[in-house]
Amino acid sequence: MTHLLPWTLTIVSIIAAILNIKKKRSSFAIYTVANIGWIAVNIYHGIYAQAALFVVFTGLSTWGWIEWGRRGWEN
Repeated sequence: MTHLLPWTLTIVSIIAAILNIKKKRSSFAIYTVANIGWIAVNIYHGIYAQAALFVVFTGLSTWGWIEWGRRGWEN
């Protein structure tokens, strides 16, 4: 696995955090994509506990996306 992928996922995760601070719903979608990438990286490197953590984070970011839309909060 290339060393570029973890750096890319780091940048994407930071962008998602910034969007979350700015209360943008899109942060959850970006977190979901980044988390799926981190799951792959962690499995590749045999870090299964951290991969499991990112599975939970993926579920939480998906839940956040759904709740934001369901409640009709402003973007």
